[in-house]
Amino acid sequence: MVVTEVGVAREPGQHRGDRRAETRAWVIPFTPASVRRARTLVTVLLRHNGVAQRIIDDTRVVVSELLGNALRYARPISGGGLRLTLHIDDETVRVEVSDGGSATLPTLLHRHGLSVGGRGLVIVRTLTREWGVREGAAGNTVFGVLGRA
Repeated sequence: MVVTEVGVAREPGQHRGDRRAETRAWVIPFTPASVRRARTLVTVLLRHNGVAQRIIDDTRVVVSELLGNALRYARPISGGGLRLTLHIDDETVRVEVSDGGSATLPTLLHRHGLSVGGRGLVIVRTLTREWGVREGAAGNTVFGVLGRA
């Protein structure tokens, strides 16, 4: 399983003591086994940026849910795989998963307590301060934004 880093961007802090903003993007293989590797990559980057363990744990869950949904319901991006993007700044951690599109857009499902599945985006909504879907010509991007405080 090969994960390819496809983008790195760093912006210096505006004021003394500000953390720098950092964005990383990877192409993740279109296989369930790649979700574990993605969580590891995200964990390492978040620790390197001094993110609190509670936020790291929540981010790992969001990454798992977004990648899992894309693997289950979407097509791979052109060239194969899924694109995972992580943006870290002073106030937020933003997770994005881009796919090659799907028959329907991701939506929140309100399942009753005995349902086996369908809770992924409810979990994402609960753990993030904002989440959403952007449609594009090449596919969809589902994102979640977590607060660092």
